[in-house]
Amino acid sequence: MASKAAPALLNRFGGFAASLVFSTAINLLAIPFVIATLGKETWGELALAQATAAIFGIIVAFGWGTVGAALVASLSEQDRPQMFLDSLISRSYLFLFSAPVMYVVMLMIGKTDPEVTALASVAYVLPFLGASWFFIGEAKPWKLFLFDVLPQGLGTLTGVVLTQFFPEPLVFVLSLLAFNLLAVILGALGALAGARRSVKVDLRLVPAMKRLGSQKHGVIAAGTGSLNSNLPLLAVNHVVAAALPQYALADKLFRFAVAGFGPVLQVIQGWIPEAGPRQSTHRITTVAKYVPIVGVAAGVLLAVLTPWASEVFSGGVISIDYSLSIPFGLILAGVIVAQVVGLACLIPLGQGAALAKSTAIGAAFNVPMMFLLGVLFGAPGVAWAVGLAELVVAGYQIIVVRTSLRHLIPPPLEAVENPS
Repeated sequence: MASKAAPALLNRFGGFAASLVFSTAINLLAIPFVIATLGKETWGELALAQATAAIFGIIVAFGWGTVGAALVASLSEQDRPQMFLDSLISRSYLFLFSAPVMYVVMLMIGKTDPEVTALASVAYVLPFLGASWFFIGEAKPWKLFLFDVLPQGLGTLTGVVLTQFFPEPLVFVLSLLAFNLLAVILGALGALAGARRSVKVDLRLVPAMKRLGSQKHGVIAAGTGSLNSNLPLLAVNHVVAAALPQYALADKLFRFAVAGFGPVLQVIQGWIPEAGPRQSTHRITTVAKYVPIVGVAAGVLLAVLTPWASEVFSGGVISIDYSLSIPFGLILAGVIVAQVVGLACLIPLGQGAALAKSTAIGAAFNVPMMFLLGVLFGAPGVAWAVGLAELVVAGYQIIVVRTSLRHLIPPPLEAVENPS
């Protein structure tokens, strides 16, 4: 049985890794071209728009992007398409509300033209309507690549090429908008294709909003987690705007590192629940035991390589030293542990409320500290606040997992027969 499972897991990992390699290569190669063509200030503004969209995207995804993969993995194949369609309708209404509000916010905090701001507000929020979480839950990595990752990557690539001939930010965000919309359409078709029974389309607003109630823990976790990771860029823009390009590049490299761990997380998310309740507890114990070691190793690697990578990928225009790279290494270590323990362990244990609580605790610590430390120490102070908050989140989640497992795993037979 194990001999059959290992090749299947490797094949699944390889599929998810293909998405990672493609998207990372495209986005890494895009950085120096965009900076050289549009300028580091414009690149910083686009990064600010992307970070803002990540916050508004939490409203659009409304928890499905966080807990959706585990939910899909736990459903029968015939029930999955209907679940996706219901979520898509609900998220579409949320998108129609969120994109205009983001546009107004970006007009207040950004410096780009209104036309660019409007298109960026739509383009960067659109991916949260996608089906990536659905394909992860289905353990279908090649669907994820073809219907979601590929079109989005082509949007970035096309935007970079077009700006070499028409060096305007409007051209770049137009390309992103067109291909991100294509990714949403292809993702929906891929998720609904092959449904074993007909799905019911209910476009009524009231039922669509009622469905959001079941996602409360997921959206709280996603929302507070997004604040922890995306509000810092806004804080740097407010406290020390001159450091925005440096912080934005460090944040971008950090996100590539998180994405690099993505295939591992995606495999684990499907691997734990598919074993059934009895075997899942053993898998959760194993994962929770070893993921802190992986997180620390990844954090050290990021801290060491970021100064070198900043010079390479910005063409020498933006330089990042260890005062900023070290706290970003701490952030990465905390995020890896929190992602695996929170999404892959707490959800199968039925601890969605604990997942939401952990990220809320982290945000309560992070938001005031990032502004305080930002005023005192600049951009590195903001990064240290985020890193410490991520450790708080990860630590709380590990405690909850260990407590839950103690209640699930019966004591040894000898202990029952000979109580002390």
